[in-house]
Amino acid sequence: MDNFLKIIEIAKTLELTPADLKRAYDFWVAAETSGNVKAGPSSEVANEQMRPTYKIDEITAAIDRDKNLNFLYKHAQVLLGKTLSATDIQILYSFYDYYEFPAEVAVMMLTYAVGREKRNMRYIEKIAIDWAEKGIMTVDDAEHHIKKLEQRAKRENKIRHALGIADRKLTQTEEQFIRSWANDMKVPLELVPVAYERMINGTGGKFSCAYMNRIFENWIKAGIKTVDQIAAHEAEYKSSRSPASGGGTVKPSKFNNFAGTSGVDYAEAAKQKMNRG
Repeated sequence: MDNFLKIIEIAKTLELTPADLKRAYDFWVAAETSGNVKAGPSSEVANEQMRPTYKIDEITAAIDRDKNLNFLYKHAQVLLGKTLSATDIQILYSFYDYYEFPAEVAVMMLTYAVGREKRNMRYIEKIAIDWAEKGIMTVDDAEHHIKKLEQRAKRENKIRHALGIADRKLTQTEEQFIRSWANDMKVPLELVPVAYERMINGTGGKFSCAYMNRIFENWIKAGIKTVDQIAAHEAEYKSSRSPASGGGTVKPSKFNNFAGTSGVDYAEAAKQKMNRG
């Protein structure tokens, strides 16, 4: 009885439930015993490691007595389009029991993942960990978060179309750059074809995200948001550096050579490329 009261006191101090405290204790005891304690584990790894191991009989009994859990498993089977493996069943149960997602929110999570052609339960578990860390625990929270993710994906897809690479699988590096351009740098779409043309000309036809990224960084630094502003900015720069103004001769570069030696009208090229996308 004294030990039980101590557990309650410790749980209150750490702002945990007794069940959470026991899970944490069991995890660290197991980790220390196996010698797998490592400094600074990522929250994702820690969450996966701390997820309880469930017996299938235990889960089956819970499904039989809990209509919400029954609802979750029926929808999961349909959404994933396959017979759930023992591992799938255990991970899915953890969404409800360990992460404490309402069944409706867990179904929304599955629906979102399947919509992205992601049906692997290990992948979906990473989404669950992310949602749990963000405190996305209600239907309203999930709807808002999914809408935000879809808007981000839409912006990224538009850039892919502008680059003419919408129909192939991206490399991890390409995904990172496109995600940054769309959501962090917020590159205006009309600038993408212009940067693409410059990148192709500057690299001899080689596709280089790093090259394009340097172009975008220079334009953003200069406050450029439209194709017309590129032309105006570079015309002003050339004028300020011309011999007549005392600035000397300007050497064309990948950043200031708007029309290029070929005389290409990049504004028109940008329009044509977006129309083709």
